[in-house]
Amino acid sequence: MATLHSSLISETRLEGGPAGRLQYWFACFFVLGWTGVVCGGLFYQFGPGEYPCPLCIVQRMFMLLAATGAAYIVRTALSDGTVSGRAYMTGWGLALVAATAGAFASWRQTMLHVLPGDRGYGGEVFGLHLYVWAWILFQASVLAIGVLLALAHHTAGRAVPAIGPGPYRTAGLAVLWFLGAVIAVNAVAVFLEEGLHWFLPDDPRRYEFFRDVGIPGR
Repeated sequence: MATLHSSLISETRLEGGPAGRLQYWFACFFVLGWTGVVCGGLFYQFGPGEYPCPLCIVQRMFMLLAATGAAYIVRTALSDGTVSGRAYMTGWGLALVAATAGAFASWRQTMLHVLPGDRGYGGEVFGLHLYVWAWILFQASVLAIGVLLALAHHTAGRAVPAIGPGPYRTAGLAVLWFLGAVIAVNAVAVFLEEGLHWFLPDDPRRYEFFRDVGIPGR
């Protein structure tokens, strides 16, 4: 009887169906997308040397927090094979709060440079500053999460085939490790820029940490 019961559980977990697979892959791409956006910001920081301002850092934090919400769903699927309604709502709820707060932060920075003649802060991508793109992406995320939560009764609690070796587990572990690495790199970047101070300058022009420890030319 115990063997039959274990077999039925295993079979149920592996038969996720389209809804289960869709929610799993979307959560993976959500994590990967926001983590990639933060990597873009780090590229501008260490490449062209554009030091992020406090509002830029706040937006990065909300990006990573939004990714963490989706990562919670991925982690639950990897460990349990299913995503309960509670875990589903917890993960996307966290992502929704982060995306909403991030949208406000990026809107705030956009409004600071909205007057005619203001050249904005930092470089541009396809004619728009990074904080404007952040506002667009945060708004798009809020919309996407709203649709997901509206359809939660079709997806929450569905099994996902994430047990054992295979593309599901490989992809899930890859995005989780990628997220963790980017969080660590971003934390180090913020520490170097802020240095041994409580606050980051409004218009940073150097890495304060190197100045604090007496390393010239930084």
